Amino acid sequence: MYIYNLPYQQRKKLCELIDKDNKWKELGGVHMKYDIATLDSIIRLVKKGSSPTSELLTIWGHQNHTILELFVLLRRMEEYQAMTIVKQFVDNKYHVLIKDQVDELDPLVRQLLLENKKIKNVDYKIHPDNYDGESEKVINAPLVPKIPAIVSNENNESGYLPIPKSPVNIGRSRMITASDISTVAESAGGIPSIPYEDLQKSTNNWDESTVLGKGGFGKVYKGTWKCTKVAIKRLDQKDNQPEYETEQIKQSITELHCLNAYRHDNVLPLYGYSIGGPHPCLVYQYMAGGSLDNRLHTNDPKKVLNWPSRLNIAIGVARGLQFLHTNMINNKPLVHGDIKSANILLDPSDQPRIGDFGLAREGPQSQYTYIRVSRIHGTRPYLPEEFLRAKKFSTKVDTYSFGVLLFELATSLAPHSERRDDKFLRDHVVNYQGDILELKDKRIKEYDDCFRGILEIGKMCVRRWAKERPEMVNVLILLEGVSLSQ
Repeated sequence: MYIYNLPYQQRKKLCELIDKDNKWKELGGVHMKYDIATLDSIIRLVKKGSSPTSELLTIWGHQNHTILELFVLLRRMEEYQAMTIVKQFVDNKYHVLIKDQVDELDPLVRQLLLENKKIKNVDYKIHPDNYDGESEKVINAPLVPKIPAIVSNENNESGYLPIPKSPVNIGRSRMITASDISTVAESAGGIPSIPYEDLQKSTNNWDESTVLGKGGFGKVYKGTWKCTKVAIKRLDQKDNQPEYETEQIKQSITELHCLNAYRHDNVLPLYGYSIGGPHPCLVYQYMAGGSLDNRLHTNDPKKVLNWPSRLNIAIGVARGLQFLHTNMINNKPLVHGDIKSANILLDPSDQPRIGDFGLAREGPQSQYTYIRVSRIHGTRPYLPEEFLRAKKFSTKVDTYSFGVLLFELATSLAPHSERRDDKFLRDHVVNYQGDILELKDKRIKEYDDCFRGILEIGKMCVRRWAKERPEMVNVLILLEGVSLSQ
């Protein structure tokens, strides 16, 4: 059962309990491993009257974390009363985690839980592993890899990379192997390998003032390499979490392969990569316009996107997606799998580029409508039910995600909000009974026809049944016909 399915009464009681004495900070900073920026954003919402724990659960729930995972984290915090509130939504076999029943656990699990008690005294503000980590993208990856019987570690169909016999130690925990390096080089094709020292120098030794953003598997820095502004994604490793770092390498290889094979005006260019230093890195074109997510929710009037720009961004992203879906390799489309406003980057002229291909996968061959995958990736508010419940994966997953993106472009509303009756933006727009113009971003005037056009195409994209959604090439044609008359 997912976090967002927790009934209102139980969620309210849980939030009231964890709000006391700021326990939510330990839960979010130490155990969920969110960074300071995320916790600070929650604090700002609290000043407006929100429950910090509720906001934290909303953010965590976006990645499809389960009540069972929360149950385990509460046990690590020794919050037994909180565990009791949610235990009815957890399989009975895990109820032994509650106080006085720990002795009934398997000895290995009991030992691991006791070992984790030592992090109780760690200050969340300076916790060395206080990064957003895997919760950003791999929504059902093992949050608690030390307790494999409780949290699933089911692999993708392609599987993890094998760990060869001759490792080269370049990190704090996992060994980056010679096979890793060989596989990365093969996937990169003509993309150049860059010495780690060059990237370190380009960011003034990873100066925090050069950080553009955090999330996923590390931080993104702004640097200057060969007299060119670049964005450098540095993958931060975590102590004693080999599964985490194997996933890092796997997703880096996926991204290298995709960006080498699929080059397009609306796909973020990759300039190079670095492997063999303390941290694997990917080097991209620097996008001065920032992420679409930031631009849609900016408080700076000068950065608010006008309607022609929003339509142009929608057309550009659609053009990029239809390219991925139709430029088939081995008679299979490439499905991005994580289309959302945070993964759309804008250049100085606000031309869009699709970024972050770490979760991209081949779709079904042309004679099939979908393939069934063994593991769910992505971000909950952007994913259709057939993928979440039945793990049916196709180009129509991207179409659905793009529909939610169109709703964001038209309204500037968040894809998920606890303050709405329909918490997911998709449901909020589709079920809206009032004058549809009431949903329009009120910061920009006129262009009502453009707003309506974007919204109507978005509704086509988020239809419940995958077969009723248009392919992206048809979505592109529809968007190109949207009126810009005032």
